[in-house]
Amino acid sequence: MSLAEVDPVEEISNLSSWDVATRYHEFKGRASMRRIIPRLRKLSAQSIIDRARGILGSVVHPMEQRSYPWDELPGDAQDPEFDLEETLDQSLQGWETSHDFWMTYRVPRKQSLVLCVDTSLSMTGEKLALTAVALAVVLLQFPDDPIGIIAFENEAKILKTPQEKISIQELVERFLDVPAQGYTHLEAGMKASLRMVQSIRSTRKGKPPSVVLLTDGKYTAGRDPGYFAPQFSHLVVMKMGRERSSLELCQELARRGRGTLREVAELDSLPTVMYSVVKDLLRGTS
Repeated sequence: MSLAEVDPVEEISNLSSWDVATRYHEFKGRASMRRIIPRLRKLSAQSIIDRARGILGSVVHPMEQRSYPWDELPGDAQDPEFDLEETLDQSLQGWETSHDFWMTYRVPRKQSLVLCVDTSLSMTGEKLALTAVALAVVLLQFPDDPIGIIAFENEAKILKTPQEKISIQELVERFLDVPAQGYTHLEAGMKASLRMVQSIRSTRKGKPPSVVLLTDGKYTAGRDPGYFAPQFSHLVVMKMGRERSSLELCQELARRGRGTLREVAELDSLPTVMYSVVKDLLRGTS
């Protein structure tokens, strides 16, 4: 029996869910698999999320203190305490309602972040699945934060805007369905990231968003993006692979983007390195 005649369900029956995730792009390209692709996509995404959960440890989110009327405390308020000074100040201004009573409380400090990810042909198969695990690690740590995600190959595509509220499952499925094209337009990815950063800054005060760029440092379309790096407030470059010829560009991008370079020699370690980057961002040391 030829491969084309093999029942697709029978073909995948002996595969682990992680095997399905690493071969998802291969299966998606087969006409014989078309009817079960939704099941394979869901199975792949769940396997990726499970692997991301297995990497996570204890991460302490930075907190910030606020003061608010006691009857309007937000649902995520932690350690609320009566604020005598603010209550007295408000009473002097003539408050005569339940707003007379003010509380101090703590809430997790929002972490705005843009992820810019290479999804060209060099990132298919297991590389793509492990990259998806790294993205899931970020979203699991920042479920309610303004996280934007951009994929680039021939062009840049927005997979998630910072304001969009979607499940991690849906995001991973979107990522798995990004078509891998032949060219790597690093410049386009960085331009799209900067536009997203500017959009976040126009609606949020405080610390500028960080950008994490996942790349092997090679580009086959567009210009050398080094000129673009100084426009970033904080650019963390995660260089994937052992190729040394592209290391200089990655070093330049990180240095001129006022960030850091993290080398990921073995792709298996990408999710773990991403977890380390997340912890450093929370501590303000990345």
